Amino acid sequence: MDEQKLRVIERQHKLRVKTGCETCRKRRVKCDEARPECLRCSKSGRKCEGYKHVSPSRDLSPTAAASFRNPSFLVVPQNASPISVPRSPSRSVSPVAAENRSFCYFRTQTLPKWTEFFDSDLWSRKILQLSHSEPAIKHGVLALSSMHERFETFMPAFTAKSSDFAFMQYMRAVKHSNKLLTAYQEGKAELEKILIACIIFTCYENLTGNSAAANMHLSNGIRILNQHKGHLPQLVRSTTSEESIANVLFRFDLQAMTFSEPTRPYDFSLDNPPDCPDIPDKYTKNGVARNDLVGLLRCMMWISGVASINEWATEDPTWLQVYNQLMSSFEKWQVTFEKYQSTVPLDKLYDPKVYAGNTLLKIYAILARTTVASGANLSTEMAWDSLMGSFQEIVDLAETIPTLPQSAKPHPSAFDSPSPPRFIRKHRPIAPNPASSTPPPSRDKPSLLLLSEPPPPITRVNTPYEYTTAPGAKRRPASFSPSFELSPIVPLFFTACRCRDPVIRRRAISLLLGWRRREGAWDSFGAGMVALQCVKIEEGLDEVFDLGPDNWLPLSAVRSAGEIGEMKRVQDVWVSVTGMPDRNVCMKYLMSNGEVVEMNVEP
Repeated sequence: MDEQKLRVIERQHKLRVKTGCETCRKRRVKCDEARPECLRCSKSGRKCEGYKHVSPSRDLSPTAAASFRNPSFLVVPQNASPISVPRSPSRSVSPVAAENRSFCYFRTQTLPKWTEFFDSDLWSRKILQLSHSEPAIKHGVLALSSMHERFETFMPAFTAKSSDFAFMQYMRAVKHSNKLLTAYQEGKAELEKILIACIIFTCYENLTGNSAAANMHLSNGIRILNQHKGHLPQLVRSTTSEESIANVLFRFDLQAMTFSEPTRPYDFSLDNPPDCPDIPDKYTKNGVARNDLVGLLRCMMWISGVASINEWATEDPTWLQVYNQLMSSFEKWQVTFEKYQSTVPLDKLYDPKVYAGNTLLKIYAILARTTVASGANLSTEMAWDSLMGSFQEIVDLAETIPTLPQSAKPHPSAFDSPSPPRFIRKHRPIAPNPASSTPPPSRDKPSLLLLSEPPPPITRVNTPYEYTTAPGAKRRPASFSPSFELSPIVPLFFTACRCRDPVIRRRAISLLLGWRRREGAWDSFGAGMVALQCVKIEEGLDEVFDLGPDNWLPLSAVRSAGEIGEMKRVQDVWVSVTGMPDRNVCMKYLMSNGEVVEMNVEP
């Protein structure tokens, strides 16, 4: 019932509110009936004596509803017993208008972008429910919502002032989470609340650009989860809710693996290998296929990461066991996923979200196959040229994802003119971010995306590539879409750096720069800028090129991948992000001839 109808009923029946607190009743003043203490008493410094005389009402008539009216929203009398969270939570979580507004923004704007590729009961229901009963989660959600809105409106991303709404909500969330952790250790709080708090804090710190704090929260969450699993009796499995939360943490962990700064490298250890998922014979939802694929990709990253820092790793029984399990499970995943796609009803197949999710899984499967196929021959950067078809397929699929801006494919006459090529519109497109490939000591093992610290004894080359802005690419679209799920940034970045075909890699860069998107530590604009400089270095473009329409880098004299020789190719890229508000990016490009090209970009 809306406010206007309630006021009419009050006037018709001459209703007087008789359910105010004891203090306001004695003073014969109107009570706002806020719980647990009314605001009128709190603001005047009086002690609110509560609502002892009020008994719960079962009367659901319009008159009864009007009699319980609060100045801002309906307040239904509650028992003193623990709060029961409704299956469909109300839209209000606080008597404070600013907090309710932020919560509304989270429901209507943030959640749709958090779940744009795959449905998530955790985000869409569980976290909303807990926001009404758990202060740590409520204030964390409000802080996250406020940060998202800042990205959408291009407001300053972060301030540590006590008056800053997002920071204030975050500090409250941290304070309550400490109490929650103590309660959990005493057996008085549920594990899922602790892990959800870790997820929210990881998201918040990634949005502020504080990757060190984000990794700390993520590591704590995975450590607590592993400790819990270690204490479970044999044959006892985690609950469905715990598994859902664990899958979110694993997706965040995969992001951390693909974006590991030299100053804070990811801790690849033989003592803590990821679990290789058991692939079923059938998938009924693409979200389950996504979870298994993430598990396989974590294993691939772990195999490559451990091998790159430990030359004896490939002879270790643990390493070999994970490697063999991975190869077998990945083949089975491809078969099971293809079977799932053939059984999806047509009405669901063309649903934008289902289509986008399935397409994203195809892209990551191609990325995995490409990295494995190139691993055996990665003694030369020229080995990537034989995989041109896979790179083109990644970009082709990305350009069909419904939620991304319209991309373009150059006309065959693109090489006939130095001006931006004519375009043929495809369905729809996407966005991406950074990572590099480090060959393991053993050349017969696969190599994967990895950012590791470069060896110090390398000749440094001074170049004119230092910029403060990206001419032409700085044009921003209307919205910024932060996401913390599996998405297209990494495959597009990988393609732009490893594929030397001049047109395919420019299409990937155009997608990266054309859509402002944050995925954990990955930023599509930053990834596009890193890849853009890689192309300029390899093609010998020493001047600052202004990007043309659709963020298209003008074609150079290079007409095919074979024209870029081995010694001209970038072998590895190291990216260091500094400065939380501005996220300045320092890039180092290791050339195949051993030289390093260093530059800075301020997005």
